[in-house]
Amino acid sequence: MSLSRELLSKYANFRLLCLIGGGGFGVKKLLLITSLFLVSFLYLSACKGPSGPPGPPGPAGPAGVGLTEEQASTLEAAGVLATNIPFPALEAVNRGCPACHLLVDPDTGAYTLAFEAFERAKARGAEHPPAFKPTDDVNVTTCLTCHAVGTGPNEGKGNMAPWSLRDIVHPAHMSSQVFKLHYGGNCFTCHNVNGEGDWEVLSEAVDVNEKGVPNPNKLPIPGALEIK
Repeated sequence: MSLSRELLSKYANFRLLCLIGGGGFGVKKLLLITSLFLVSFLYLSACKGPSGPPGPPGPAGPAGVGLTEEQASTLEAAGVLATNIPFPALEAVNRGCPACHLLVDPDTGAYTLAFEAFERAKARGAEHPPAFKPTDDVNVTTCLTCHAVGTGPNEGKGNMAPWSLRDIVHPAHMSSQVFKLHYGGNCFTCHNVNGEGDWEVLSEAVDVNEKGVPNPNKLPIPGALEIK
């Protein structure tokens, strides 16, 4: 290819001299020489050998190039979470309020529904009405005595309490990392869908397999209450 470039360069210089100096060169001679140069150039180009194989790839850049400091920090935090969050084992699937809200400490009542009611009222700087004690192992039906959906002047509240139970337990559970990550909680932890397609609340612990499917020998599900 370098020979072709050299030939073109000489031809260009030669033609320039012809145009400037005139000399004895006629138009026919100039066209003949031009044709010979072009033929020579095309011949040399056609005879060029095949291209060689591509060279080896360059070395990889350092890890993390292109990430901002904030992105790198977020990625590192995600890695820490992925290796430290205690995800539940499949056999630990729980369904029904008492499946999680068990009496663990008889002295305090933790972590029954009664304990949760008193503990959360205390966290707000208030006291739960003495309908039961924090050490009592109450059922969700007891909670619904005052925290059922209110109507009339109590619309948007509980029927006797400031909140309906649904306005307490849904945000409380879905904002709880313990519920979602440790217990693997989801809608069906607390609920069931009946044959009419309506939601039910599971007031008793449900006997389930590793997928949360109820024991076929214990159907209909005990304690599945229609939500009103």
